[in-house]
Amino acid sequence: MNKKNIFRVAVIGSASTEQWLLAKAFEATQNRRCGYELVTDPSDRSADIMVVDPEEADAVARWNKRDPLGTIPAAFFVKVPSRAKCAVIVARPITASRIVDSLDQIYRRFLSETTESTISFSPFKQEMLPAAA
Repeated sequence: MNKKNIFRVAVIGSASTEQWLLAKAFEATQNRRCGYELVTDPSDRSADIMVVDPEEADAVARWNKRDPLGTIPAAFFVKVPSRAKCAVIVARPITASRIVDSLDQIYRRFLSETTESTISFSPFKQEMLPAAA
């Protein structure tokens, strides 16, 4: 599969310094099969993935407002709200590389198009089956 995917990522509840570090980490993903770019405008609603810090006072409320059904894939720091349907946890210590790893997990679990079945079909040969007594 040679298709390249660039996913737009909105960060909810993180300081601007941390977002600057994420922007740099996302730049490093641009030449991979799966890359990320930071959505910097808070009014932009075109994000493919969200990164949410639930420990910040109103971050979960802002996430609820942006994704009322909980269906946009999201990476949550430390704990995932129960209504999130496509989510992973970013473990502590929170670093840009751990966030990128979590986004890669989201890509593999929820966003990638698989060309193979998860159950491979291989026809069996009758003569290899044990005979019934």
